Amino acid sequence: MNLAEIYVFYLRIADRTQYKPKDISRKGRALLAYAVRKKYGFDSLPAIEKGEHEKPYFAGYPDIHFNISHSGDYVITALAEIPVGIDIEEKQDREFLSLGRLVFSPSEKEHFMTCGNRMDEFFRLWVRKEAYIKWTGEGLSRDLRELPLDGYYEHLAIDPSYDCAVQAGEPFHVTLEEVFL
Repeated sequence: MNLAEIYVFYLRIADRTQYKPKDISRKGRALLAYAVRKKYGFDSLPAIEKGEHEKPYFAGYPDIHFNISHSGDYVITALAEIPVGIDIEEKQDREFLSLGRLVFSPSEKEHFMTCGNRMDEFFRLWVRKEAYIKWTGEGLSRDLRELPLDGYYEHLAIDPSYDCAVQAGEPFHVTLEEVFL
């Protein structure tokens, strides 16, 4: 069985307090530019347009798919020849029960209530759902409690204080690379 290849590049931001949200977005674009240069030899980042539900895509390159996420100290991008979604989240203490009502299906909530580490479980499921809706292009237009979570996903171990997941519609292999820009 041939697996699709998903290239995941991530960048650690040394001192995030120095950056505004627009600066973080620029870091994401710079990381994406690095990725397409390395994988496809592009001299510059192709033009990016937005499709249904604002999902970005490369105008003129319908067979190259990408997705970007950032949280805390990290910016991450996934690049593939299949539709892909990725999410990274810094694990922070939150009111997981109230957030869970917005995110968990009844069976997920039941599992969550009996698990040993609620923070880890919450973020594992959260990043999977975020990666899923980014993969499908639905964005937050769909109730997170009702996602079928079909397709294929993988959790990536980048930093123990973060959770990260990548999602696609067919089996895949991840090539992971830390980038220093």
